[in-house]
Amino acid sequence: MKEESFEANPLNKKISRRMAVSTAVAAGAVVGVGIIAGVGGYLAGSATGGVRTVTDTKTVTVGAQTVTTTVTAGGTTVTRTVTQTVTGKPTVEGPPLQFVHWHYRDDIVTSYVKKFEEYFGEKVTEIHLSNENYNPLLEAKFQAGDVIDMCYANFFEAARLIELGFTRDVESFPEIKQIKAEMYPSIVEAYSTADGRLAGLTYFWSARSCPVVDDAILEKAGMGGERPGTWDELWDMARDVKKAGAAEHPVMPHWFNANYGITWDFLAEMSNVFNDPDLTKTLFNRKFEPVFDAKTEVGELLKTWQQVFKEGLVDPTVLAQAGDSDHVSAIVTGKYAFTPTALYYFKVQNDPSQSRIPQGKANLVPVTKSGWGVIDTGLYCWPKKTTDDFRSQRLIKFLGWRTPDGERLTATAWAITDALGSGYTDTLRHPDVQKAFREWLGERAPQTLKTFDDIANTMGRPFIFKSPLYTEWADISFPILSAVTAGTTSVEDGVTRLRSEADRLYKKFHGR
Repeated sequence: MKEESFEANPLNKKISRRMAVSTAVAAGAVVGVGIIAGVGGYLAGSATGGVRTVTDTKTVTVGAQTVTTTVTAGGTTVTRTVTQTVTGKPTVEGPPLQFVHWHYRDDIVTSYVKKFEEYFGEKVTEIHLSNENYNPLLEAKFQAGDVIDMCYANFFEAARLIELGFTRDVESFPEIKQIKAEMYPSIVEAYSTADGRLAGLTYFWSARSCPVVDDAILEKAGMGGERPGTWDELWDMARDVKKAGAAEHPVMPHWFNANYGITWDFLAEMSNVFNDPDLTKTLFNRKFEPVFDAKTEVGELLKTWQQVFKEGLVDPTVLAQAGDSDHVSAIVTGKYAFTPTALYYFKVQNDPSQSRIPQGKANLVPVTKSGWGVIDTGLYCWPKKTTDDFRSQRLIKFLGWRTPDGERLTATAWAITDALGSGYTDTLRHPDVQKAFREWLGERAPQTLKTFDDIANTMGRPFIFKSPLYTEWADISFPILSAVTAGTTSVEDGVTRLRSEADRLYKKFHGR
């Protein structure tokens, strides 16, 4: 969308109308100057007496934007200039903007929305959808024709919404080149559609699953300070921990029974073990064609999972976990040497009010050989049917980029409060963010911040996320992966089903 000047935007014409003034001139002549039809629409009238010139100049400040309008009426005898500066925030006319999002720290999200409202004199209605059914509920609202000005989406859902015609990319934002220049190249790649168009602005990034070690247990096993470089090395270390009797089940993996649980762990481990960050060599190619079967890397990995489960390296209760809350309750018990998890839960493991892991002993595994985790994203997306495109775009930029004053509002705050990653490279380098990390990590903060940075640059970024088929395939895959891991379904049968569903969905969405 072409950048509109402040004065040209209809919203600000309304503001100007409310700021009309009239100026009276003495010496027997009165000239009235008033705005009656928006910027540029004036009525000038003169009474008896000499001809005079009256110029009213107004400087109106709204946030970081300033507009000056000058009006001249009359002849040449007397000239007077009146300057008025308005410093308050005008109230935007029109219906409130509609912001649809899932539940996560709703109080904090509302505080950001209120800042936006105060800054621009706006009104925003927040519409919360259930986390468990967020994607289908959001799609149902679009299908019903609801007006939505901004919505959350994980990247794979954002790409799907664009494909389905409900939302649009943000390439038309006037500042898009600058926005991309401030982001990690890997995040730009991960957030872009198959044809290279940025699907939305960054709410957060994280990675699942990134291994965390409990050094208290490793020290008990005589392995203090050791770190795996790959998942294969992690499983070998887990065997040594079990042999040493330091833990009954050394690993609590990210295998809970949900499409963002065992499925995301599967993608992450595939990416790491086979050094295939976008999974185009081992899972789906760049045309979104499935390229796997039971005799390829997918079958190899699932055989490993069956084996480590059979050996007791993994706590079997993981397959009964329903979601994040169950998973987090387990990883903070201090019973496991390795707890691969979402990157932002690493802070929880270091919180003595929530975790029984000895203080200072929960440590993130650095990136040395291959990236850890697969990208976990949140985007601010731009729907096609909005209350007002200009206002909608302004809301998305305020939360997803920076304020007109240059403040990186939400990215900095989320990094401080929840250790959420930001798509912008400067966030982890912000003094307030570094101070916050030191408060809960102490001297471990510099290395941990470097690891966050390294993960952002190397984590898995599945190309299949760019196809609308992924969401449906993930919904089908997680019970199959659980059954194969537990040994109730053979690797051959499980992978055959995964491939059959992939073929069906490929034909459904890509027509071949």
